[in-house]
Amino acid sequence: MPSPETCATAANIVNDVLHHGHSLDSTAAKRLKLQPAQNHSEIREIAWGSVRWAYRYRRLLQQKLHKPIRSQDTILENLLLCAFYQYEHLNAPDYAITSGAVEAANLLGRGHAKNLVNGVLRAHLRDPAFITAEQEEAQYATPMWLLSCLREAWPDDWKDIVDSYNSRPPLTLRVNTQFTSRSNYMLRLAEAGVDSTASNLSPWAITLAKPRSVLRVPGFSDGLVSVQDAAAQLSPCFLGPLQGLRVLDACAAPGGKTGQLYELATDTTSITAIDLPDRTNLIRENIQRLKGHVDIIDGDVTEPDRWWDGKPYDRIILDAPCSGSGVIRRHPDIRVLRRHTDIPRFSCNQLNMIQQLWPLLRRGGCLLYITCSIFPAENDAVIELLLENTKDACSVPSDYSLGESTRFGRQFLPCSEGDGLYYAIVQKC
Repeated sequence: MPSPETCATAANIVNDVLHHGHSLDSTAAKRLKLQPAQNHSEIREIAWGSVRWAYRYRRLLQQKLHKPIRSQDTILENLLLCAFYQYEHLNAPDYAITSGAVEAANLLGRGHAKNLVNGVLRAHLRDPAFITAEQEEAQYATPMWLLSCLREAWPDDWKDIVDSYNSRPPLTLRVNTQFTSRSNYMLRLAEAGVDSTASNLSPWAITLAKPRSVLRVPGFSDGLVSVQDAAAQLSPCFLGPLQGLRVLDACAAPGGKTGQLYELATDTTSITAIDLPDRTNLIRENIQRLKGHVDIIDGDVTEPDRWWDGKPYDRIILDAPCSGSGVIRRHPDIRVLRRHTDIPRFSCNQLNMIQQLWPLLRRGGCLLYITCSIFPAENDAVIELLLENTKDACSVPSDYSLGESTRFGRQFLPCSEGDGLYYAIVQKC
């Protein structure tokens, strides 16, 4: 049962996101440092869930308030959203959730509003608010601009995509085949009483029946497995064998793909990873855990003159910054923080990144373009512009059969198996 301290911390995190526009991951990391480790899981559950359903709960709350909450007291609004989430999704008595929220108001310096919190929550329990079919933002917990984009891009699949947005993401592992096989590792999990299933999407992926801390995943600290979504494990399926090749992983942080490249490389493979200086520490941590070695560069991929040694690469992976529309279930704050006007900006930046990296690719070499977006404007449209404006660029069809075939690549939609990612191969002809 969540304590008042847990409720207060979760409310602060939600307020940082919904009112101040902060990233959920970054604000949670700061707030959780001040709380006992045993409370972290519960705080994350409430905070992530409340942000995930914010568009719905805000509408429900409006129906129970006689007048809007003052702008200086938005923390109260978000405390109430956290309580609504707990009523619907946590196995705790209603009275305990109500009491915890009331006491949390005091901890948040809003003791004067305890009666308001108590009154709103009791009124909600007596006469639950409801959402009509016309209130689509609330019904789907998704802003209208995003619903419109999904309907346009995926008219037959948009409801399934929204359902995935509103679900908890699975915990998927990538087996390090340098040390063990997927089947042998699954036996080890079974012996430890951990239920798991082999992914149909990736030959290295295992999904746990119940998420758990990585500290409780057998062999994680020894590099036996890594946490990585199944759809994000598919770079090798598009790149092919890496023996004797010089490979650049651009925008590589946090290093999941870099680590996988290292696991599958041979002694004759040269791997370099690059990202901004404030992000490369994540790559180093991942590679260190795998007991591997790759060259890691602190730099901006759009400024190769500052870091490139002049030797061409055989393969370049560009996992470009994007809208994140394919990973919203993992990052529910995207629905709150992202705007429709962001998409053209991302598309422009993505094309610029490819164009800046293109001279670094040897003739006959391939660039693998990846996004975690499901919008064509960030995917096929970017590749189309590259092909139109680059004489020595040609699209290469993939042999990989899963996912949705698009004009230039393959689109994986968010589902129970994995997140939504796009892959396309372009060769220097």
